[in-house]
Amino acid sequence: MTFNLFNVNVSHQGSYSCQYSYQNNMSPLSNTVIITVVNLQQPSISHSAPIEQFVEGSQGPVITRGHSFTITCSTESQYFRGSFHLLRGSNITKSESAVSHSASFSFPEADYSHEGNYSCVYEVSVSSCSIRSSASELLLITITVNLQQPNISHSAPDGRFDEGPQGPVITRGHSFTIICSTESQYFGGNFHLLRGSNITRSESAVNHSASFSFPEADYSHEGNYSCIYEVSVSSRSFRSSASELLLITITASMRPVIGAAVSAVLLLLSVLIIILLLKRRQKQRNKETHSKCFFTKGQTASHSSKNEDDDEADYEKVEHGENMNHNDSE
Repeated sequence: MTFNLFNVNVSHQGSYSCQYSYQNNMSPLSNTVIITVVNLQQPSISHSAPIEQFVEGSQGPVITRGHSFTITCSTESQYFRGSFHLLRGSNITKSESAVSHSASFSFPEADYSHEGNYSCVYEVSVSSCSIRSSASELLLITITVNLQQPNISHSAPDGRFDEGPQGPVITRGHSFTIICSTESQYFGGNFHLLRGSNITRSESAVNHSASFSFPEADYSHEGNYSCIYEVSVSSRSFRSSASELLLITITASMRPVIGAAVSAVLLLLSVLIIILLLKRRQKQRNKETHSKCFFTKGQTASHSSKNEDDDEADYEKVEHGENMNHNDSE
Protein backbone atom coordinates (compact mmCIF):
# COMPACT_ATOMS: atom_id res chain seq x y z
CA MET A 1 0.00 0.00 0.00
CA THR A 2 1.19 3.54 -0.82
CA PHE A 3 0.69 6.44 1.54
CA ASN A 4 0.84 9.88 -0.16
CA LEU A 5 1.66 12.98 1.86
CA PHE A 6 0.59 16.31 0.37
CA ASN A 7 1.59 19.83 1.36
CA VAL A 8 4.55 18.60 3.30
CA ASN A 9 5.79 20.82 6.12
CA VAL A 10 8.12 20.50 9.07
CA SER A 11 5.50 18.57 11.05
CA HIS A 12 5.84 15.66 8.60
CA GLN A 13 9.46 14.99 9.31
CA GLY A 14 10.44 12.03 11.50
CA SER A 15 11.07 8.22 11.49
CA TYR A 16 8.61 6.13 9.49
CA SER A 17 8.10 2.30 9.53
CA CYS A 18 5.47 -0.15 8.29
CA GLN A 19 3.51 -2.94 9.98
CA TYR A 20 1.21 -5.50 8.37
CA SER A 21 -1.84 -7.00 10.09
CA TYR A 22 -4.05 -9.97 9.18
CA GLN A 23 -6.99 -11.21 11.22
CA ASN A 24 -5.78 -9.44 14.30
CA ASN A 25 -2.31 -10.74 13.82
CA MET A 26 0.42 -8.04 13.54
CA SER A 27 3.66 -8.39 11.75
CA PRO A 28 6.91 -7.09 13.17
CA LEU A 29 7.82 -3.45 12.25
CA SER A 30 9.71 -2.81 9.09
CA ASN A 31 12.99 -1.02 8.93
CA THR A 32 12.88 2.69 9.73
CA VAL A 33 12.92 5.50 7.16
CA ILE A 34 13.84 8.95 8.44
CA ILE A 35 12.05 11.78 6.62
CA THR A 36 13.58 15.24 6.94
CA VAL A 37 11.60 18.21 5.68
CA VAL A 38 13.79 21.08 4.49
CA ASN A 39 12.07 24.36 3.66
CA LEU A 40 14.75 26.64 2.20
CA GLN A 41 13.44 30.15 1.82
CA GLN A 42 14.15 32.30 -1.21
CA PRO A 43 17.42 34.19 -0.58
CA SER A 44 17.87 37.93 -0.97
CA ILE A 45 20.25 39.69 -3.36
CA SER A 46 21.73 43.19 -3.09
CA HIS A 47 24.71 45.22 -4.27
CA SER A 48 27.11 47.78 -2.87
CA ALA A 49 29.62 50.22 -4.36
CA PRO A 50 31.18 53.56 -3.41
CA ILE A 51 28.43 56.14 -3.86
CA GLU A 52 30.40 58.13 -6.45
CA GLN A 53 30.94 55.04 -8.61
CA PHE A 54 27.35 54.18 -9.47
CA VAL A 55 23.90 55.60 -10.02
CA GLU A 56 20.59 53.90 -9.42
CA GLY A 57 18.94 53.34 -12.79
CA SER A 58 15.29 52.55 -13.45
CA GLN A 59 16.03 48.79 -13.56
CA GLY A 60 19.06 48.48 -11.32
CA PRO A 61 22.48 49.88 -10.48
CA VAL A 62 24.62 51.46 -13.21
CA ILE A 63 28.29 50.87 -12.33
CA THR A 64 31.12 53.00 -13.66
CA ARG A 65 33.52 50.98 -15.78
CA GLY A 66 36.83 50.30 -14.02
CA HIS A 67 35.45 50.69 -10.50
CA SER A 68 34.61 48.02 -7.95
CA PHE A 69 31.26 46.68 -6.81
CA THR A 70 29.98 43.79 -4.69
CA ILE A 71 26.92 41.52 -4.90
CA THR A 72 25.69 40.11 -1.59
CA CYS A 73 23.45 37.05 -1.13
CA SER A 74 21.76 36.31 2.19
CA THR A 75 19.04 34.17 3.76
CA GLU A 76 17.34 33.74 7.09
CA SER A 77 18.81 31.46 9.72
CA GLN A 78 17.72 27.89 8.85
CA TYR A 79 20.65 25.58 8.26
CA PHE A 80 24.32 26.06 8.91
CA ARG A 81 27.24 25.29 6.64
CA GLY A 82 25.39 26.06 3.46
CA SER A 83 26.70 27.70 0.27
CA PHE A 84 25.53 30.47 -2.03
CA HIS A 85 25.73 30.27 -5.81
CA LEU A 86 25.74 33.47 -7.88
CA LEU A 87 24.05 33.04 -11.24
CA ARG A 88 24.18 35.33 -14.24
CA GLY A 89 21.27 34.33 -16.36
CA SER A 90 20.95 30.59 -15.82
CA ASN A 91 24.66 29.86 -15.31
CA ILE A 92 26.53 29.71 -12.01
CA THR A 93 29.43 32.18 -12.18
CA LYS A 94 30.70 32.08 -8.58
CA SER A 95 30.10 30.10 -5.37
CA GLU A 96 30.91 31.06 -1.78
CA SER A 97 30.40 29.36 1.58
CA ALA A 98 27.82 31.04 3.74
CA VAL A 99 29.17 33.05 6.65
CA SER A 100 26.49 34.19 9.08
CA HIS A 101 23.91 33.16 6.48
CA SER A 102 25.33 35.41 3.74
CA ALA A 103 28.08 35.59 1.13
CA SER A 104 29.68 38.44 -0.81
CA PHE A 105 30.88 38.31 -4.41
CA SER A 106 33.42 41.03 -5.24
CA PHE A 107 34.19 42.57 -8.64
CA PRO A 108 37.36 44.67 -8.21
CA GLU A 109 37.23 46.25 -11.68
CA ALA A 110 33.89 46.50 -13.46
CA ASP A 111 33.89 45.74 -17.16
CA TYR A 112 31.25 45.22 -19.84
CA SER A 113 31.59 41.43 -19.41
CA HIS A 114 30.05 41.86 -15.96
CA GLU A 115 26.77 43.22 -17.28
CA GLY A 116 23.67 41.04 -16.93
CA ASN A 117 20.89 39.74 -14.69
CA TYR A 118 22.19 38.20 -11.47
CA SER A 119 20.41 35.95 -8.93
CA CYS A 120 21.33 33.88 -5.87
CA VAL A 121 20.65 30.25 -4.91
CA TYR A 122 21.24 28.86 -1.43
CA GLU A 123 22.32 25.20 -1.12
CA VAL A 124 22.54 23.12 2.02
CA SER A 125 23.41 19.47 2.76
CA VAL A 126 20.92 17.64 5.01
CA SER A 127 21.27 13.89 5.73
CA SER A 128 23.81 13.55 2.95
CA CYS A 129 21.38 15.18 0.52
CA SER A 130 22.03 18.48 -1.24
CA ILE A 131 19.02 20.76 -1.34
CA ARG A 132 18.79 24.08 -3.18
CA SER A 133 16.48 26.97 -2.63
CA SER A 134 14.60 28.73 -5.35
CA ALA A 135 16.44 31.58 -7.06
CA SER A 136 16.30 35.08 -5.66
CA GLU A 137 14.86 38.01 -7.52
CA LEU A 138 16.90 39.34 -10.43
CA LEU A 139 19.46 42.11 -10.07
CA LEU A 140 20.33 43.87 -13.34
CA ILE A 141 23.90 45.19 -13.41
CA THR A 142 24.73 47.80 -16.09
CA ILE A 143 28.27 49.03 -16.78
CA THR A 144 28.78 52.53 -18.11
CA VAL A 145 31.49 55.10 -18.79
CA ASN A 146 31.26 58.16 -16.56
CA LEU A 147 32.20 61.12 -18.75
CA GLN A 148 32.76 64.41 -16.99
CA GLN A 149 30.73 67.48 -17.86
CA PRO A 150 32.59 69.44 -20.58
CA ASN A 151 33.43 73.14 -20.42
CA ILE A 152 32.23 75.82 -22.84
CA SER A 153 33.81 79.20 -23.57
CA HIS A 154 34.06 81.77 -26.37
CA SER A 155 36.58 84.05 -28.06
CA ALA A 156 36.40 86.92 -30.56
CA PRO A 157 39.60 87.23 -32.65
CA ASP A 158 38.93 90.86 -33.68
CA GLY A 159 37.77 91.86 -30.21
CA ARG A 160 34.32 92.99 -31.37
CA PHE A 161 32.28 91.92 -28.35
CA ASP A 162 31.14 93.14 -24.94
CA GLU A 163 30.59 91.08 -21.81
CA GLY A 164 26.91 91.43 -20.97
CA PRO A 165 25.24 90.44 -17.67
CA GLN A 166 24.22 87.06 -19.13
CA GLY A 167 26.99 86.41 -21.65
CA PRO A 168 28.99 87.84 -24.56
CA VAL A 169 27.41 90.43 -26.86
CA ILE A 170 28.93 90.04 -30.35
CA THR A 171 28.90 92.85 -32.94
CA ARG A 172 26.98 91.82 -36.04
CA GLY A 173 29.23 91.08 -39.01
CA HIS A 174 32.29 90.17 -36.95
CA SER A 175 33.67 86.71 -36.16
CA PHE A 176 33.54 84.72 -32.94
CA THR A 177 34.38 81.17 -31.81
CA ILE A 178 32.81 78.77 -29.30
CA ILE A 179 35.27 76.37 -27.63
CA CYS A 180 34.31 73.01 -26.03
CA SER A 181 36.78 71.12 -23.85
CA THR A 182 36.98 68.34 -21.28
CA GLU A 183 39.53 66.79 -18.95
CA SER A 184 41.76 63.97 -20.13
CA GLN A 185 39.85 60.69 -19.75
CA TYR A 186 39.72 59.06 -23.16
CA PHE A 187 41.50 59.81 -26.41
CA GLY A 188 39.63 60.89 -29.49
CA GLY A 189 35.91 61.35 -29.32
CA ASN A 190 33.67 64.08 -30.67
CA PHE A 191 32.13 67.28 -29.40
CA HIS A 192 28.58 68.23 -30.29
CA LEU A 193 27.51 71.88 -30.17
CA LEU A 194 23.88 72.36 -29.20
CA ARG A 195 21.73 75.46 -29.53
CA GLY A 196 18.80 74.86 -27.27
CA SER A 197 18.18 71.11 -27.45
CA ASN A 198 19.30 70.60 -31.07
CA ILE A 199 22.77 69.60 -32.26
CA THR A 200 23.94 72.25 -34.74
CA ARG A 201 27.54 71.13 -35.37
CA SER A 202 29.95 68.30 -34.52
CA GLU A 203 33.75 68.34 -34.46
CA SER A 204 36.40 65.72 -33.66
CA ALA A 205 38.23 66.31 -30.39
CA VAL A 206 41.83 67.50 -30.74
CA ASN A 207 43.77 67.59 -27.47
CA HIS A 208 40.45 67.12 -25.64
CA SER A 209 38.85 70.22 -27.18
CA ALA A 210 37.10 71.46 -30.32
CA SER A 211 36.45 74.94 -31.77
CA PHE A 212 33.30 76.03 -33.62
CA SER A 213 33.93 79.16 -35.72
CA PHE A 214 31.39 81.75 -36.85
CA PRO A 215 33.16 83.96 -39.44
CA GLU A 216 30.36 86.53 -39.68
CA ALA A 217 28.00 86.96 -36.74
CA ASP A 218 24.33 87.37 -37.58
CA TYR A 219 21.08 87.50 -35.63
CA SER A 220 20.42 83.85 -36.56
CA HIS A 221 23.40 82.90 -34.35
CA GLU A 222 21.77 84.19 -31.16
CA GLY A 223 20.76 81.64 -28.53
CA ASN A 224 21.82 79.40 -25.64
CA TYR A 225 24.71 77.10 -26.58
CA SER A 226 26.03 73.99 -24.78
CA CYS A 227 28.51 71.14 -25.44
CA ILE A 228 28.28 67.35 -25.23
CA TYR A 229 31.30 65.04 -25.40
CA GLU A 230 30.88 61.60 -27.00
CA VAL A 231 33.41 58.77 -27.02
CA SER A 232 33.43 55.15 -28.19
CA VAL A 233 34.72 52.55 -25.70
CA SER A 234 34.76 48.83 -26.54
CA SER A 235 32.52 49.43 -29.57
CA ARG A 236 29.98 51.26 -27.45
CA SER A 237 29.18 54.98 -27.60
CA PHE A 238 28.82 57.06 -24.47
CA ARG A 239 27.84 60.70 -24.08
CA SER A 240 28.54 63.12 -21.28
CA SER A 241 25.98 65.41 -19.74
CA ALA A 242 25.59 68.83 -21.35
CA SER A 243 27.86 71.68 -20.32
CA GLU A 244 26.61 74.86 -18.75
CA LEU A 245 24.73 77.26 -21.05
CA LEU A 246 26.48 80.05 -22.95
CA LEU A 247 24.13 82.83 -24.09
CA ILE A 248 25.27 84.53 -27.31
CA THR A 249 23.69 87.91 -28.14
CA ILE A 250 24.21 89.70 -31.47
CA THR A 251 24.09 93.51 -31.57
CA ALA A 252 23.99 95.96 -34.50
CA SER A 253 27.23 97.35 -35.95
CA MET A 254 28.06 100.98 -35.01
CA ARG A 255 29.57 101.87 -38.40
CA PRO A 256 26.30 103.11 -40.00
CA VAL A 257 25.50 105.11 -36.86
CA ILE A 258 28.94 106.70 -36.80
CA GLY A 259 28.71 107.49 -40.54
CA ALA A 260 25.32 109.13 -40.10
CA ALA A 261 26.60 111.16 -37.14
CA VAL A 262 29.63 112.38 -39.13
CA SER A 263 27.40 113.34 -42.06
CA ALA A 264 25.07 115.26 -39.75
CA VAL A 265 27.99 117.17 -38.20
CA LEU A 266 29.40 118.08 -41.62
CA LEU A 267 25.99 119.25 -42.80
CA LEU A 268 25.57 121.38 -39.69
CA LEU A 269 29.02 122.93 -40.17
CA SER A 270 28.19 123.68 -43.80
CA VAL A 271 24.96 125.44 -42.80
CA LEU A 272 26.78 127.48 -40.14
CA ILE A 273 29.47 128.50 -42.64
CA ILE A 274 26.83 129.59 -45.17
CA ILE A 275 25.01 131.62 -42.50
CA LEU A 276 28.25 133.30 -41.45
CA LEU A 277 29.12 134.13 -45.06
CA LEU A 278 25.67 135.62 -45.63
CA LYS A 279 25.92 137.76 -42.49
CA ARG A 280 29.38 138.91 -43.49
CA ARG A 281 28.16 139.89 -46.96
CA GLN A 282 25.22 141.79 -45.44
CA LYS A 283 27.55 143.74 -43.16
CA GLN A 284 29.77 144.60 -46.12
CA ARG A 285 26.78 145.91 -48.07
CA ASN A 286 25.69 148.05 -45.13
CA LYS A 287 29.16 149.60 -44.91
CA GLU A 288 29.15 150.43 -48.62
CA THR A 289 25.72 152.06 -48.36
CA HIS A 290 26.84 154.12 -45.34
CA SER A 291 29.94 155.39 -47.19
CA LYS A 292 27.84 156.40 -50.22
CA CYS A 293 25.45 158.37 -48.04
CA PHE A 294 28.33 160.39 -46.53
CA PHE A 295 29.66 161.13 -50.00
CA THR A 296 26.26 162.50 -51.10
CA LYS A 297 26.02 164.73 -48.05
CA GLY A 298 29.40 166.29 -48.77
CA GLN A 299 28.38 167.24 -52.31
CA THR A 300 25.19 168.89 -51.08
CA ALA A 301 27.05 171.09 -48.57
CA SER A 302 29.47 172.39 -51.23
CA HIS A 303 26.67 173.24 -53.58
CA SER A 304 24.90 175.25 -50.83
CA SER A 305 27.99 177.47 -50.17
CA LYS A 306 28.21 178.46 -53.82
CA ASN A 307 24.53 179.42 -53.96
CA GLU A 308 24.23 181.51 -50.88
CA ASP A 309 21.70 183.66 -52.64
CA ASP A 310 19.22 180.77 -53.01
CA ASP A 311 16.00 181.25 -51.18
CA GLU A 312 15.30 179.65 -47.86
CA ALA A 313 12.92 177.03 -49.21
CA ASP A 314 15.61 175.36 -51.31
CA TYR A 315 17.93 175.17 -48.34
CA GLU A 316 15.31 173.48 -46.21
CA LYS A 317 14.67 170.99 -49.01
CA VAL A 318 18.35 170.05 -49.20
CA GLU A 319 18.55 169.78 -45.43
CA HIS A 320 15.51 167.50 -45.44
CA GLY A 321 17.20 165.30 -48.08
CA GLU A 322 20.33 165.03 -45.93
CA ASN A 323 18.29 163.80 -43.01
CA MET A 324 16.66 161.15 -45.15
CA ASN A 325 20.03 159.93 -46.48
CA HIS A 326 21.36 159.79 -42.92
CA ASN A 327 18.42 157.68 -41.82
CA ASP A 328 18.91 155.34 -44.79
CA SER A 329 22.55 154.80 -43.90
CA GLU A 330 21.62 153.98 -40.35
